[in-house]
Amino acid sequence: MPRADVESFRGLWPGGYQEGFPLDPVSESSYGPFSYMSVLHVAYLACIRPHVGPDTIALEIGPGRGCWTRTLLGAREIWCLDVLSQEETGFSEYIGRPPNVRYIQVDDFLCRDLPDDHFTYLFSYGCLCHIPFEGVRAYLRNLFPKLRAGAQAFIMVADFDKYRRALRDVERLDVVRRGMRAWMKRRFLLRPLAGLLLPSRPLADPLELREDESPSPGRWYHAGTARTCRMLEECGYRVLVEDLGVNHRDPVIHFTK
Repeated sequence: MPRADVESFRGLWPGGYQEGFPLDPVSESSYGPFSYMSVLHVAYLACIRPHVGPDTIALEIGPGRGCWTRTLLGAREIWCLDVLSQEETGFSEYIGRPPNVRYIQVDDFLCRDLPDDHFTYLFSYGCLCHIPFEGVRAYLRNLFPKLRAGAQAFIMVADFDKYRRALRDVERLDVVRRGMRAWMKRRFLLRPLAGLLLPSRPLADPLELREDESPSPGRWYHAGTARTCRMLEECGYRVLVEDLGVNHRDPVIHFTK
């Protein structure tokens, strides 16, 4: 490096350059309006983009309308399992009818319509949280022979403990309210109004979390990160990351066969 370049740094950042706090998920930084990303986009960057390509044979559990399926369209094959028909979910209306996508309506966890030793990638987000734990276990046990050795898998499940921790920490994690409150406090005339206009949020359970397993439309069932990881190991999988931490509320588990 030329000496002039070295000298240009002398005294530039007294005390050392400090970008922010990488361990704080909502740390302020010099990126300003470019500081934050949608948790869904972060999940795509971590779970899909590095693992899905022209040779991928992907399996998605619970595609719904197909928002995640769209991110998988670069794969060679995409197989989707859902309890609802394409007409009910609007899947074909949203995705179209790409030749590499196969949609299968199911009414159990047996996965009987899937070929053995076929899939190189498994993804499920926002689906298994609506299935009782024994149903999740049955799904993952029956999916095991359908995956090739080395297949990469990512599933989101419900963990009431993580969800309640996020609720307790909502004042710190809510970047919109936190940013607005900080902005108001920096303006002398608005400072007294910050607490009135943006009061602290009360602890609430908008999902009405219940520990029992009784069915009701759209409810969440507690699987738990640790319990799900133990179940995956019992089914023969190898857990790589117990929770990727791509969102504050729900665990996303990365495992392989």
